[in-house]
Amino acid sequence: MHDSIKRMASDESGSVIIAALLILVTLTIMGIWAMNTTTVEYEIATNDQLHKIAFTNADSGVYVVPKLISRTINESTEQTSTELDSFGFSLFDDADGDSTNDDDTTDLFNEIMGYDSSDDDADISFSAGSYDDTVEVDIERTGQQNVAGGGVEFGSGAEGIGVGSTGGVRILYALDSVGSGPRNSQSNVAATYRKVIGVAGGL
Repeated sequence: MHDSIKRMASDESGSVIIAALLILVTLTIMGIWAMNTTTVEYEIATNDQLHKIAFTNADSGVYVVPKLISRTINESTEQTSTELDSFGFSLFDDADGDSTNDDDTTDLFNEIMGYDSSDDDADISFSAGSYDDTVEVDIERTGQQNVAGGGVEFGSGAEGIGVGSTGGVRILYALDSVGSGPRNSQSNVAATYRKVIGVAGGL
């Protein structure tokens, strides 16, 4: 009987080691899970930051380009390459289809004024952000309308919104802005810009 009790006690001595191993395995699994969770959260935060940078760049396109459109309409003159360069703009035009920038300001002027139909390609680009990211914007003139209550509605350019014989007319433009960011991130922002003749300013 005494020998049987000793054997039972001896057999149960390994249970402590098994319990310790189970605890170690559990802690290891929890550690791996915590590391994976941290890695995923880091990747999500990184992607969110890259998206915000690209979106901010794309959003800047729909705020910057209207100033160029407004100046072109107000002056009714073609902006030269030198003038565009001084504002940080670069033409993005490939009229002859040879995959190179033609640097032709006439095409941009004609599209803004409505003399030529717009194409689906980006018309102008500029750099944005500390990463030297690129913003490309396609400008499409979609139509013009009389402004309700404007001077043109009453046959007078000296009353209502806009002063002059063309006052009270608004020209609509569709802007398609694509902004790039670090690690090849991109964002696309579409907007409509309304230029009211006789009223100063872009956005």
